[in-house]
Amino acid sequence: MRIAFWSEQRGAGTSFNLAVTACAAVCLHPLSVAVVSGGYHDGELEQKFFGKAPNNMIGYRQEAMLVAEYGGEAATWAKYGQETMLMADTQKYLVTSGLDCLLRKERPEELTETVVKANMRQVVKDRMYCLPTSARQEHEWWHRDCQFKRMNRVMAAVESYFDVVFIDCGSRRDDYAKKVFREADVCVLNMNQDAEVIGKFYRNPPEYKGKVFFLLGKYFEDALYNRQDLQRIYRMEERRLGAIPYNPQLHAAEQVGRIGQGIHHYMGRNGEGQGMGFEKELVRTTNLILKLAGLAS
Repeated sequence: MRIAFWSEQRGAGTSFNLAVTACAAVCLHPLSVAVVSGGYHDGELEQKFFGKAPNNMIGYRQEAMLVAEYGGEAATWAKYGQETMLMADTQKYLVTSGLDCLLRKERPEELTETVVKANMRQVVKDRMYCLPTSARQEHEWWHRDCQFKRMNRVMAAVESYFDVVFIDCGSRRDDYAKKVFREADVCVLNMNQDAEVIGKFYRNPPEYKGKVFFLLGKYFEDALYNRQDLQRIYRMEERRLGAIPYNPQLHAAEQVGRIGQGIHHYMGRNGEGQGMGFEKELVRTTNLILKLAGLAS
């Protein structure tokens, strides 16, 4: 099951909305969840959970990429599906992990559950994983790279080992992101609290395989158009429109890579405390998306 998040406009908070929804899904239901970027070299989603890179070489994937002398360690890394590549300038070996490593697997049978999960980072122990993106820079032709053509195989393997895969397409317009969103089982269209955005969608509806869900990010109940107003104006089904209220504390947690802990703090309070409105809307939105995907009753 694939649920893709995308927005026609920048600044709609697509990666943030996906991160909090995926975390809420794990808190609310006994599901195994994978979160994956819809880009080749886009670490924005990963930063929501683990923070920004301390430097350009190791980056925020310090658990996944190591530099070591050639020797017995390579065999240990290989055991977990990681690979070594000789770096000509240093005569040392770079241990690749994450998406880079999985794309280097030449045969589908090499993408076992052990290998796939060893190349991901745990957000919630044994239940939620994030796939690190490539360390290689994107170029205009990146999606036509012979190695990247194995991405469909990698995605199929990830999907087979989890109940649901959340894919962050941001506001990207490259061929791969369009393909991911077009073929997803559920398409979550992220937007700002603006009636015109929904109107534009209805005037020029895109063709998607999956069911479409509208998600308002940085939502304010007392804005000019709230959720009820938009449902009335466009005669939208109540179950197809959700909202993620603006939450300054959670956005602060996002900046330091602690969004998972932030969501855990707000969930399970039974509507009590300062975050009551945020929790209520997040629970409603998450459950509606999962019901649309057939993952919740």
